[in-house]
Amino acid sequence: MQTLLDSITTVPLLHRIPPELSARILSFCEARDLARFSQTCALARELVYGTEDQYIWREVFLNTYDDPRQALRICATDDESSSAVCVNWKSELQKRTQAQLAALRTDDPAEIANERKHSLETFLTVILEALPARNPTPFEPQPQPSLNVMWLDRVLRESRILDASYLRNEARLCARLRSYVGLTHDDGELDEDKEISLGERRTKSRSYVYDLRNYHMENNWGPFMVDGSVNWEHIEHLINVVLMNLRELPGMWMKKPPLGLQVTRAFTAPALRGGEDWAGVEGTWRRYVCFMDYRDLFAFNFSNVASGPRSPTFFDDPRFREATRLIEVKLSLVPRDKLRHLRPHPEPKTHNALYPTLYFAGISRGVTGNESNVEGNVRIGLDGTVRWQFATLYDGATQWTSQGAQIGGIGCASGVVGNWTTSLHDQGDPVGPFWLFKCEEHNAPNLADFT
Repeated sequence: MQTLLDSITTVPLLHRIPPELSARILSFCEARDLARFSQTCALARELVYGTEDQYIWREVFLNTYDDPRQALRICATDDESSSAVCVNWKSELQKRTQAQLAALRTDDPAEIANERKHSLETFLTVILEALPARNPTPFEPQPQPSLNVMWLDRVLRESRILDASYLRNEARLCARLRSYVGLTHDDGELDEDKEISLGERRTKSRSYVYDLRNYHMENNWGPFMVDGSVNWEHIEHLINVVLMNLRELPGMWMKKPPLGLQVTRAFTAPALRGGEDWAGVEGTWRRYVCFMDYRDLFAFNFSNVASGPRSPTFFDDPRFREATRLIEVKLSLVPRDKLRHLRPHPEPKTHNALYPTLYFAGISRGVTGNESNVEGNVRIGLDGTVRWQFATLYDGATQWTSQGAQIGGIGCASGVVGNWTTSLHDQGDPVGPFWLFKCEEHNAPNLADFT
């Protein structure tokens, strides 16, 4: 008997625990803890890396992140949309852990360029795979927060990877992530250095947004690349101009569009009706529109004022002003043949049968009460982003056109950011940014005009 007891006590504790129980215990660890544990002995390594069912890796992944099997796959084909998603849990968990560690490194960005690019690409995947919001219920009126979003927001704040100087091949990735963040990481009290930094960012964004060379036929007079994908650097500048204008307006004007990573999730916008209206078009919207006095716009682009043309110092003049308006827009879906003016030819191609191109019409009303008609369309681009195009009509004639992209998933609360310009697209025509976001009819901010 004593011999048996002695043999039991000499067996390491790990060997005496049933492997199923060990796996369950390990499922509550973090990825880095798993890696450390696996280095303690051969059995530990076998428990972590030797099983084929990936139970431990799946559980550890789902403790920190949303289930990627429940993500919207906008760019998937019809067959792919209906098929089950196969996830390599170990690979995905390791990829995200490595991205976090690389983002936290303080090395010279040029020396870890590949790691930084991998991190940014992984972070973008994390936000695109965030769990869509569910329909509200009496017991759950607000959508549950996304684990993906909470993790990413924490990593971006801790690493400040979006604040660091970056290489050119990172620019579009950084711009897209910063567009989703929407200056929310710059909230709170600002010290002098931060104020200067934001001022410089505002000047840079104004210089880009109001540079008429950035609007032409090749990019469809909007924030797009020549290949048709979204120009996220342009979108970021449009966002900066609108938000920094709102920052300096009186208190009654401080109703901002919904901001932050959580509101970029699909279906977070209010009053979504579902059915054929997959984009949540129908309902009441608010639209911020900003613009320069046309004389200033012309002087910035074509004169030698302030060491011009197009010198950023033009915006340092304390007399310079931008106008900002908050407009009401009410939209309804209509058949394509009911559009009187903005009927695209040929009809935009549908890349996924679940999300066909939608056509809409409605009215737009400013603080003075003057109404204009609106008509347009919303569709999924080749790059998976939701695109909006619409025209504003006065007395039956198209006067303004607008192009924009959804800042997040389908039906996200953050809304649509883009630019407006004239329907004629003549050289020297005015342009400016807009931000369109949906709201509850009974809780919509008051219209206003600040010049």
